Amino acid sequence: MYSLYQALLTQHSRQLTPVRCAEQTIAQLHHYFEDVVLENNLAALVIESLPMKAERSLRDLARVREVGRAAHKAFFFVSPGDALTDLPLRTSDQDREPILLKRGTNEKDGERFVVIADARFSALLASVHGDDDDAEADGDRVIWTFEPDIVYSALEYLMARVTAEGHLQAPAFTSSVRSSMPKATSLQLTVSVTTKLARLLQEQAGREVAVNRIATAIRNSLELDSVLQTTVTEVGRALSAQHCALRIEGEPGKEPLTNCYFREGAGSDNAEEAELLADLDAYSVRLAGRYKNYVMDGRADADANSNNVRPLAAVPLIYQERFMGVLMVRSDDSTRTWQENELLLLRTVADQVTVAVSHARLFSQMQQQALTDGLTGCFNRRSFEMQLERDLHMATRMRLPLSLILLDLDNFKLVNDTYGHEAGDVVLRLLADGLRDELRSVDTAARYGGEEFAVILPQAGIDGAMIVAERLRRRIELMEVPGVGHVTASLGIATFPQHASSRDTLVLAADRALYNAKNAGRNCVCVPPDDDSSLMSEDEVPALVEASPTDNAETLDASLIVS
Repeated sequence: MYSLYQALLTQHSRQLTPVRCAEQTIAQLHHYFEDVVLENNLAALVIESLPMKAERSLRDLARVREVGRAAHKAFFFVSPGDALTDLPLRTSDQDREPILLKRGTNEKDGERFVVIADARFSALLASVHGDDDDAEADGDRVIWTFEPDIVYSALEYLMARVTAEGHLQAPAFTSSVRSSMPKATSLQLTVSVTTKLARLLQEQAGREVAVNRIATAIRNSLELDSVLQTTVTEVGRALSAQHCALRIEGEPGKEPLTNCYFREGAGSDNAEEAELLADLDAYSVRLAGRYKNYVMDGRADADANSNNVRPLAAVPLIYQERFMGVLMVRSDDSTRTWQENELLLLRTVADQVTVAVSHARLFSQMQQQALTDGLTGCFNRRSFEMQLERDLHMATRMRLPLSLILLDLDNFKLVNDTYGHEAGDVVLRLLADGLRDELRSVDTAARYGGEEFAVILPQAGIDGAMIVAERLRRRIELMEVPGVGHVTASLGIATFPQHASSRDTLVLAADRALYNAKNAGRNCVCVPPDDDSSLMSEDEVPALVEASPTDNAETLDASLIVS
């Protein structure tokens, strides 16, 4: 059997133009048509066919009953197994309750329509879920009209359909249709509906723009904080929300990420922000175990008590069945009801964000693996060279010194040969831990190769570098290695611009100093000789920094000395 959509399009092809809309947009259009009856106390005939849903929200169930009681007569086509069949609704034409008409087994569940008719107003909306000719197209095909003759055709078709299917309510249905045949249509009511339709399509366009901007931010950046801030800003603006907040659960050992949007003029003082974050914490806990949306609508009948009500909607961020966070919007309109297409926007954005977070974390892990030595956790040689180049550029621009320490464990091959490579790995890990403990946050420790490490000391002259190097030497000397005992290290120091003018010459100078330390008996700190002119260009004028290598570093101040 043809659907109502197909029958009308065949009969009135010149008057009807199908368009494609998302399912949630069509649901909102249905609500707008129903609002004509509810808001204008229109005692009209209402006939609806809703898509099959085994579970419906309390709001959906209440809406069906509200329409049924407001209309002169209301008939709802429902599928077997639909949640509406469990409602204690009337199945007769007595009283003003919605009457349920069970669909036949051969009818398509994808059909959806609403027909409104009385002597002074008529309207029709019909849609089908996709079609065989254009299965890959997005959205459902939908038509709508306010023309009485087309609505009349729809009523004639539905009468014939109900009679042919042998519904027990067929006489009551036919009687209601006969008494409600449209004769004209109210211009005022038609304008009311078309205005809402135009506003809905405009809002839908705005939301599509917001989704596109978020998608663009995700494509163009792997900076997670920037992407998340763009997300809350675009969602907040698209939904005209007072606040929008996004919480991303942190990885093990890390703090969660939180981004907030405050509508301009809505205020963002400390108390307001604290309240928003408290709500975000509460709903993060609530949704973590449910994986379902949470919606709190405002009150339609606003009163003094409703001023404290803040309509709120929150959706979880789920990636591969794992809870990753929550996206939440809050409104200061105490009468606001969150529409299905608004919840769709939140769910769509939540899905995009979960993918973006996963990709950003994967990229961060790959970047960490590419720039970090897996055994010690220090930077590897490649990242050391890039960091040294950056620090030298800053030192040149700021006219500040920079020192480099090359450190090599003494007789490390003997440790590996005697105690095994696992013991050698323990030595390297303990050494790396010691470097992290002794250095400043601006310093860089890197595994330069094998048992050799490099330490970059920004803003440190030769005297300060000597103090740090001696402190590192003594720490290594006193370090107890399980199963091995004690080890020692030799260290070479070079300072820019005193000993070198570039990255390569600075590394070469430190390497020569390390070579001198090895030749001096190991377990000591050395600097390049003052007459090592091969490391300097002819026209270079080094800063007047006096090199003062000494074996008695305890007499110096314990802080770095900046030339």
